[in-house]
Amino acid sequence: MVGTMANVSITLDCERGCPYCFAKQAREHYPSARPMTPETFGRVLDCLSRSGIDQARLLGGEPTAHPEFETFVGTALERGFGVFVFTSGMMPESSLRCLRDAPREKIIALINVNAPGQQSEAEAAAQSLICKTLGERVTLGFNIHNRAPDLNFLLEQIDRYGLNRSIRLGLAHPCASSANRYLHPKRYPEVGLAIAEFNQRAAEADVRIDFDCGFVPCMFPDGWLESAGYVNTGIGKSCNIVPDILPNSLAVPCYPLASTCRTEVEDGADVATIRAELTAELAAYRRIGIYPECATCPWRANDACDGGCVSASMKRLRSGDFSFALPEAGSRTRPGWAARKPDTDGPKRDGLWVIPYVDQDMGFWEDLARDFGDSIKEVYLPLPGEVVGSGRPPQPSERVSEFLQARLFDVSVLVNPITLQRPVEETAPVVIDTLKRLADEFRITGVTVTNLSLARRIREQIPDLSITASVLMDIADPLQAVMIDGVCDALVPASRVMRNLAGLRSLRDSFAGRIRLIVNEACLPGCPLRVQHFHEMGDGFARPESLCSDILASKPWLRLTGAWVLPQHLRLYDGLYDELKLVGRSTLRDPAMYRYVLGNYVTAGEMTPDEIGGGPASPLEPYPIEEEFFASTLNCDHKCNSCRVCRDYYDRVSDAVVVSPS
Repeated sequence: MVGTMANVSITLDCERGCPYCFAKQAREHYPSARPMTPETFGRVLDCLSRSGIDQARLLGGEPTAHPEFETFVGTALERGFGVFVFTSGMMPESSLRCLRDAPREKIIALINVNAPGQQSEAEAAAQSLICKTLGERVTLGFNIHNRAPDLNFLLEQIDRYGLNRSIRLGLAHPCASSANRYLHPKRYPEVGLAIAEFNQRAAEADVRIDFDCGFVPCMFPDGWLESAGYVNTGIGKSCNIVPDILPNSLAVPCYPLASTCRTEVEDGADVATIRAELTAELAAYRRIGIYPECATCPWRANDACDGGCVSASMKRLRSGDFSFALPEAGSRTRPGWAARKPDTDGPKRDGLWVIPYVDQDMGFWEDLARDFGDSIKEVYLPLPGEVVGSGRPPQPSERVSEFLQARLFDVSVLVNPITLQRPVEETAPVVIDTLKRLADEFRITGVTVTNLSLARRIREQIPDLSITASVLMDIADPLQAVMIDGVCDALVPASRVMRNLAGLRSLRDSFAGRIRLIVNEACLPGCPLRVQHFHEMGDGFARPESLCSDILASKPWLRLTGAWVLPQHLRLYDGLYDELKLVGRSTLRDPAMYRYVLGNYVTAGEMTPDEIGGGPASPLEPYPIEEEFFASTLNCDHKCNSCRVCRDYYDRVSDAVVVSPS
């Protein structure tokens, strides 16, 4: 049966945001793929007919949201196909009427549901309406993405609406080259036990469990497959290619593997040929298996298992220890952070934030993904090992391999010492080789550099890697922006221009790429000690003390001129940036502090500058920063030698602050 199936992805668009979504792989890898045209759909039906397939399996995205959905269903029915619709339930009324009015024996709607509490009221209401309308033509599907799935609600829904008495269970598989939440194979035995227990209740309710791809026999309790009657049902053999035909006529092995290989569905093509071509492309990975034990497993030896999901096998192949062998550094902690709770339910700006890696367990990162995932563009960390400096002191890295393998976020790396220790001709090959390895093993998406010549070499050798000009490039005027145009995709403006809206506007107008602002850096604009300070931090010297401490002791008001922006004042920068970045791989190492700072920035909370984790030039006390004062520093002439605005403001707020004992 597997060899005579194909899925027709008529659109990649979907308004849901399931954290385990597989389709995001196809959306990200084929961003130009528009909804399928009627002409393409007709050619795909021709391919199915030639292949002896009598069912049009329509998926997305959300297939019912396609503007031609009713036409496509009508065309498929007229040509003798049954129609199988994979849907989230977020279905237009016209699409629901179309399915309702079609011949009952020709329509199956599989609704992918999430557990109660993990979907919106609108989703639940939409799914309820479909179940009431289509009844037994509806099959429930559930993707397991955590190790303790609660499945009992599925039985309740089947009885409530008189649905088809079967449930299709799937596993949330990893996407090969993008981040999604997936179930790690080491959790499979726990899930297998939960399914075995649930299956007993399902059998008593006369409901059958069907299994989607990627399940393996060894995940279930000993003897359960035999006792439950699943021995010869294909569990273990279901990770075979059922081509997904995308809207642009390209066929991929499946959504999680959409970036690995593809083939064109040409006139005269048939599904068997397409499947054979894609299978050959992935044959080497098929031999790996999801566990080391797969090599000697009796299930595989008896041809009862293929070794599980190929995408999970790829993850195992890439999961070798590629750690950052860096010395441990001290941690900054502050009493009271754990008690401070940012508003995780407040309004957020999607996809803006670039945040630092800190060496915390996966629970910390999973919580960030849950609470702020839509607002986080990527996580950045140093280039591993001794290749080249990152521009900052070494940081703990014991958990970095696990973090990279989990693929919760896109990842970029830093190659930005303020000076290179060797000429670019000697440095570039080693850096580029390391970047290629990272791109291949962990699918890093970007790199931040300080040296323009090195950036050019990276652009030539790895054209798909996004390159960001570091703040340490010190780009502050349009001429500098012109110099990096065509080499760098993004630039981080110099600290000395962060309090100058006119200067930022000039950079914005002169640079074709993305502008990324660092919001919580506290370096003093134009500090004469900056180059030496960053040279010492980035080149392996003992952790230096603040080199500007003497200046700040004599002129403490300068702390108010640092390159920081509080979250409540970010709106003053609207239109001047595309992305926002948090720094603080050392100062934000405390997990409670990290969450507090990130949460307030994402939701525009209220903070004082001592709270932002900005480093040694930050204000040390909870000075209130009034918006009128801050706005004046963004539009002044910056002639601090003849102006007393910041000095007088500092005197006023410092006299008013009462510091509580820690």
